Amino acid sequence: MRVFKKPNLSGDWKCPICNTSEIKEVVLIEIEGTEDGKTMGAEQVHLDCLNLTLSKEKKIIYQSIK
Repeated sequence: MRVFKKPNLSGDWKCPICNTSEIKEVVLIEIEGTEDGKTMGAEQVHLDCLNLTLSKEKKIIYQSIK
């Protein structure tokens, strides 16, 4: 996963988890259902907002929102 030092703030962007536009590291998370050939839409998310959990049994990684 590539980490970017700061978000692209165009279009009044806000992190979909914390709903702020703080200037801190972000990663791009692919958006399900946006596949078009070899490309896919993605959303910026603050790296420190992620709380990922791996389910080995289901073979998925998911975000825990508390």
